[in-house]
Amino acid sequence: MTENRVKVSDYGPMSRSDRRLIPIPSVTWKRCKMHVLAAAAFVIMTAACYAETGIKLKAVSGWRPHRWQSWQHYVDYCIKKYGSVIHGRKWIAYDSPHETGLAVDFFCGGLRPKSATATKQKRTRLYAWLKANAHKYGFTPYLPEPWHWEYNISKQDWSKGA
Repeated sequence: MTENRVKVSDYGPMSRSDRRLIPIPSVTWKRCKMHVLAAAAFVIMTAACYAETGIKLKAVSGWRPHRWQSWQHYVDYCIKKYGSVIHGRKWIAYDSPHETGLAVDFFCGGLRPKSATATKQKRTRLYAWLKANAHKYGFTPYLPEPWHWEYNISKQDWSKGA
């Protein structure tokens, strides 16, 4: 299992109104969207996961806008929450792959975006299934965060949306 990171600098961010963003299976309290190609793969992976494990994949985050007002805002947040920028960067990005519509965070099967329980989450049945199968659907992990997976495609496919 290897990472194949999505970088905002390779694609650019998507806007909230971008027609390439479509809904994906999500937790009841949040409507998540992904790039149309990532969303299609996500739906197929969701069906396979459910058939093999009985676990319904649910997103708690897909596309989201850039969150930082400035680099200094990001630095201040990392220091306050994680003690340093170096440690904070492991858990939170300045330019998040979510901005491209190609990243998803799970909230199901024992996975959830919570750094304090990352080690425990890596022992869940769902994480084991994702490690063994997500690549078949084009998804690769961000290894420090068991809940975070990315769908890396060519810039041309991302731009066209098909």
